[in-house]
Amino acid sequence: MKVGESDLQRLTLAMENKNWSIEEVIKFIENGPIRSQKIIDTASDIKLNIDYTKTIEQAVADGKYDWKNSDVTTKNFPVPLKMTGKKVEVSVKLFHFNRDISSEDAISKMDKAGYRPATLMELLALGFLFPELQRQFPIVALGSVWRVANLDLYAPGLFVGGHKRGLDLRWIVSGWRARYRFLGVHK
Repeated sequence: MKVGESDLQRLTLAMENKNWSIEEVIKFIENGPIRSQKIIDTASDIKLNIDYTKTIEQAVADGKYDWKNSDVTTKNFPVPLKMTGKKVEVSVKLFHFNRDISSEDAISKMDKAGYRPATLMELLALGFLFPELQRQFPIVALGSVWRVANLDLYAPGLFVGGHKRGLDLRWIVSGWRARYRFLGVHK
């Protein structure tokens, strides 16, 4: 594998974010599960390829979640007609506000930073590409909201229950705890 300057910069940034020494990184590489995981720098933009030729159900299956909410369907989260059948690349970023926050406030802060809230398909692409990321913190896509018959609003997210990866829905009106991350797409 050829390592470029940008790869070294990403490695250095990841080390600084984790406050790891070179010795700790080497030990992790030699003894840790690095060969089966992708490392992600959550402070930087990430390029995702979104395949709108797939249905929501196909994208969920690709993610190989241990459990999933049965309401995460194409019927409840339809793909916009203008996107159907296309493959697009987007630049995304995980937002962390270090405090409890309302959905409206999180969306407003993403907007001021030049991002919009991610949709379900964008969240599923992240979950497929970085399957272990949700073990660190829950990740929500506020750009796709399902309104249930009783008018409650739910947003999809990647979560962990026990040690199992899951795809679930959360009621958005109650707000979000400080541990949550929000996937945003560069406008």
